[in-house]
Order: sequence, then structure tokens, then C-alpha cells
Amino acid sequence: MIAQPRASRFNVLRLPVVGTFLRWRYSRFVLQVPLFLLALLAVFDGFTGRQIAPVNVATVSVWVHYRGLVALAIALVGNLFCAACPLMLTRGPSKFFSRFIPKLEFPKWLQNKFLVLGLTVLFLFCYEFFDLWASPFLTAWLIIGYFAAALIVDTLFAAGTFCKYVCPLGNFNFAISGASPTQITAINANVCTSCEGKYCLNGRLETTTTRAPLFGNRSEHVLLELPMAGEGHATRGSFPGCETDLFVPAIASNTDCTLCLNCVRACPYDNVALEVRSPIQEAITARPKADWALFITVLTWAGLVNAFAMIPTFFSFATSLSSFLGTRSEAVLLVVIQGFGILGGVALSSLAARLSGAKLRDYASVLLPMCLGIWGGHYLFHFITGYATLLPNIVTALQHLGLPLANLPKPSIPRADGIFPVQVVITYVALAASGYAAFQKASVSSNGDSRSLIFKLLPQVLVLLVIATITLLIFSQPMQARGSLLT
Repeated sequence: MIAQPRASRFNVLRLPVVGTFLRWRYSRFVLQVPLFLLALLAVFDGFTGRQIAPVNVATVSVWVHYRGLVALAIALVGNLFCAACPLMLTRGPSKFFSRFIPKLEFPKWLQNKFLVLGLTVLFLFCYEFFDLWASPFLTAWLIIGYFAAALIVDTLFAAGTFCKYVCPLGNFNFAISGASPTQITAINANVCTSCEGKYCLNGRLETTTTRAPLFGNRSEHVLLELPMAGEGHATRGSFPGCETDLFVPAIASNTDCTLCLNCVRACPYDNVALEVRSPIQEAITARPKADWALFITVLTWAGLVNAFAMIPTFFSFATSLSSFLGTRSEAVLLVVIQGFGILGGVALSSLAARLSGAKLRDYASVLLPMCLGIWGGHYLFHFITGYATLLPNIVTALQHLGLPLANLPKPSIPRADGIFPVQVVITYVALAASGYAAFQKASVSSNGDSRSLIFKLLPQVLVLLVIATITLLIFSQPMQARGSLLT
């Protein structure tokens, strides 16, 4: 369904320097190269450097800086890290291998979010079970595994399959960017209606032809429309379209948008904008499909479980659970704790939706600000307690490569006791945003009936209060400064 005309908002792409850079066809490559080089250095240091988390580029860059900057970027701007994702540099080799390996159709029964949901839960289990945050060696292998998976999936299947259906990191970013302040939109929906090529989706091929007019030769740029994609995209031209199959005028959320801006460059009518919006717009208006609603709900409660594993109460609870179950198997204990926390949370959210006379998908989007608040507050702790460790570790790793660099001064250990007030503010802001979104949804469905409004809103408010209370209780406890100087 094509979005209806509306009043235009501020377009980031109209900014003089930033907009020019983002429209440039090589802007994404420029952003990807530094992160790719950092990934290579992280792998090198992970295998050859000291196997101590705070002094190794692998663990510091991945578990401290990447996670903290992802949450910060999404909260302030949008899904910048998918835009600059170095994994997409595997597209070149995947296109080469595709010459010899015929493309397969990704199974239709997997063209949803259930596979990536399972991979996300598995990743969270492995993170705790293998102590990935404390192992540079395993972190280096994880980086290699991600690059290999991106290469293999996008070689065998259509480009964008990995991002949309397989990558846990990308889908994590899709989810929490539901509370970001920007979104790709069509400037004029009428232009999109009359566009026969659907260039933002299919891409655009631009060639240069030479003609011989009366007064010498001249070159002209000719726009050639690509065939409609149908079930799969046609061969892409010099301006590729959206690889996750998003048609710009139909975009109503940031779901599946990597912010690659292919649509901006492919549109010959300059009709695509990166508009500033209310961060709670999606929480209010979105009604995601059942699979995505479940993903958002699981990610919210998984954020609490993941943060819970960092505080002393977790270890006390695990000890008591071990005695009760009569097992010392860490795997069993983690499955029980994570399973109970996540499934119990999903059941509670589903019950609240049912009591509101709706389905989980009707109210799942109101969790978006709360979800960003939970993960953002958690990652903020790691980032603040370890932000100063990256550059000295990079210098040390480069020295191991033989570069004659001088050592940087040893970073000071930051104080962690000043972080909690900031986490409190983040939690209350997220609670207020989610609560307002729930109010707006309940108001629409109650049709002005105040009694109906109360009965629809109350279950949602109670769930949000439970989530916020648990969040504050976890943040108020001493937390493991994993991968930082405080470890």
C-alpha cells in the first residue's frame, strides 16, 4: 500500500555537506573500509594478542565500542551501522562466485523472522555460555564466522537475504531503530505512483552513449529502466535498488531498512528523503506481522535477561537453582534461566494484549522505546567504563604488525557510580514514550469510550511498569564491567 501524501518534514539529505556525501555512490564504501580494517585488526589481535579482554582489540571493539555506539547512533540518528556494515564488502566475492554457482531461491517457509529469532536467542545463549566477552580468540572466530556466513548466504541466494532473514545483528538494529528519529520516505507519493520502473526497488542502469550531431560529438546519459523484479530482482545496474525489497512509498517503519540509501541514488526523480520523525511514531502507528511482533517482544525481555546475567543476584539465583535441580551443568542452568525469563515475558505481554482485547502484534510496537532503553542503558555502562581502551589497544596491535608507533598513555579507569542516574533517566524516558504509545493505540481502538480506554490501556501500562521496575532493579546493582578496565 502506498503512503498517502502528507506534510513534508526535515530532509537530512538536504544538508549541504552531509547530504552531498550521503548521495555520493561511494559514500557507503568509504564508511565500510575503516570498519573492515578494524575487523581485520581485531581478528589478528584476537588470535595473536594477549588473551585478556580489556587489552585486546577483538573484545574491546566488539563488546564495548560496537555495542555502545550502535545504541547511541540509533537513538540519535538511525541505523548507521547497517549502513556502514563491512560484511557487505563480501558482495563483490559473492557476485564472482555466483558466476559458477546458480542462485537458489531462499525457502519460502524461511522468508520470515522466525529463523533469525532462533539465531538471536542462540547467540545470547552462546554469549553467556562461552563467555564471548572475555575471549579474544572466540571473538575473532565469531567475526570470521559472520563474514563467512554473509559470503555463503549471499552467494547462494539473492543479495539481501543475509541481512533480512539471517543476520541477528542486523535484525537487532532493525528492531531498536524502530525508536530512531529518522526514516526513509517518499517526498511526493504521486511521483511514485506514476513511476513505471520502480527504480528504488529494482535499481537503475545508467549508460553513456555517443552521438554525432552537426557540431561534433557529445555524450549523453541515458536512463534505462530495468525489468520488474517479480519473484527476484533483475540484474542490477550501476545504481542498485533495495536489496531487502522495500518499495519507498510503502515504507511505514524502519524494519528491514539498512539505511544503505540505494533507493536515494537509484531514484532519477530525487523523490526519496531521509526525514526526521518523532522517535515514537513507529511505536504508535506500526502493527507488525506476527513474526516481527514476536521478535520485538523477545528482544525486549531478552534485554532484561542479558543484563540480569551481569549482577550478583544472577549468580546467587543460579546457585540456588543448581541445588534445586540437582545439576551443575551451566548449559542447563542458562537454558532454564533464559528460557523462563524470555518465555515468561512473552507470555505476560501476550496476556496483556489479550486482556486489552487485542493480539500481541497490536501492542508489540509500544515496546520499541522500552527495548531501546533497556539495551541502550546496558550498553552505555560497558561503553563508559571502557571507551578509553580502544586506541591504546589498536596501537599495540599495530606495533605487533611491525609499525613503529609510540605507546599511548595508559587510559585512566573511569568511575562507574555516576552511570546509574543516566540509566534511570533513560529508563523513565523510555517508559514515558512506550506508555504514551500504548495510550494512543488504546485511544484509537476504544473509539472515544473512556471505560473501554481504561480497560484496554491498563494491562499495557502494568506490563510496562513491570519491565521498567525490573530494569531499574538490575541497573541499580553492581554490574560486571565486561571487557573493560574494571573487569
